[in-house]
Amino acid sequence: MDFGKDMNILTDPWYNGNAFDNGWSLLYENKHKFIIKVLNKTNYIYITHEHPDHFSIKFFKEYSQILKNKKIKIIFQKTIDKRVENFIKKKLNLNLIILENFKTIKLKKFKLTLINSGPIDSSLIVETDKYYHVNFNDCEFSESELKKIKKLLKNKKKIIIYMQFSYAAFRSNDIWLKKAALFKLENILKIYNCLGASLVIPFASFVYFSSKENFHLNNHMNNVTITTKHLKKNNINNCFLNPKLKEVSVDKLINDESVRYKITKKSMLFWDCKFKNIKPKNISIHNYQITDDLIKNFLMRIKLYNSFFLLFLIRYLSFKYFFGDIIIYLKDTKKTFKINFFKIEEKKIEKSKIDLEMNSNRLVFLLNELYGFDTLTVNGCFFEVKKNGFERLIRSIGFIKINQAGNGIKIKNILSFNLINHIISLFLKLKSKKT
Repeated sequence: MDFGKDMNILTDPWYNGNAFDNGWSLLYENKHKFIIKVLNKTNYIYITHEHPDHFSIKFFKEYSQILKNKKIKIIFQKTIDKRVENFIKKKLNLNLIILENFKTIKLKKFKLTLINSGPIDSSLIVETDKYYHVNFNDCEFSESELKKIKKLLKNKKKIIIYMQFSYAAFRSNDIWLKKAALFKLENILKIYNCLGASLVIPFASFVYFSSKENFHLNNHMNNVTITTKHLKKNNINNCFLNPKLKEVSVDKLINDESVRYKITKKSMLFWDCKFKNIKPKNISIHNYQITDDLIKNFLMRIKLYNSFFLLFLIRYLSFKYFFGDIIIYLKDTKKTFKINFFKIEEKKIEKSKIDLEMNSNRLVFLLNELYGFDTLTVNGCFFEVKKNGFERLIRSIGFIKINQAGNGIKIKNILSFNLINHIISLFLKLKSKKT
């Protein structure tokens, strides 16, 4: 976002390389020269959350010296674990601005307000003299949350929304993928109309599932053509951008339909051509062993962040509906594992009882990394063998997703309205299979 000489905010720079355990790739990778040109104009970098397609470690390591030389400040949200904060300050020695949820700060002559979403995500409102720039990125807000956000946009200024336009995680079948794609388009309409926006700039979806294991998930992705047609049909002012465009003023984008049309047409040719030509990346996959140490460390991490008493109590009272067992078959090593929050064991189990199938490297990543579960569900590098096997995975060990933000199944966290709201919302989405 370019707000003038002293206020250029770059959001979530991920310019090259793969993400999510080599499960995602960019439709287009910017050249080094272009990146330097962008950084020469940048004053601030806003990181929405710590997913690797938003917080690219590769980018920060490669360009940290330039960020220091240019005195570019990093904007991030206040978190419990301070993992990203410490990495930026201590490892990279970069300047950092920490924003708290729904707290507005003044930066230069502009106002910034950060809004948390779920356990780790965030969005940012930048108020200028003429506009509200609302960067929703890939946040999902309920109607009550949107009404609360709308109250922040109290001055009579035009509103520009920047947001995701296609799905970005595993869906088990074509029907669900189609519903997820439509949901993203309908979500743009809902937010646009709720906030009374003047323009939406769809972005943050110029990626694809790039492994042989998940390539089928691209089948129903929304592209620029599909999204533009849907938004036009519903009278939503929109404009797609692309990295080959020259700079254009916000005034022109909002007030001149012909400018929006020409830019979107060019972006349609640029992005949809890229999407038509995608191919799976040829990345070698090695067989891994599920070692005792790997299992031990995974289970210890669960114990560290969660109350075993609560987990066992809920498991018992729900007749193992929550925190029950998940059966995973490893295609490459031909081994089957029964997994729950307190035990992982290799077992000979008949095929009809297997929930999911994946390669051993995917399970190793899930067990080894604090963000491993999140990575697997986003990259979708597995197959659902039994109906609702994916839902069973979520109900069994899905709670470890909240551990990566320092939360857990504990009494003090269970009483948190935001956490409860997020968990309920997640299960409703799984049941409806619409998102």
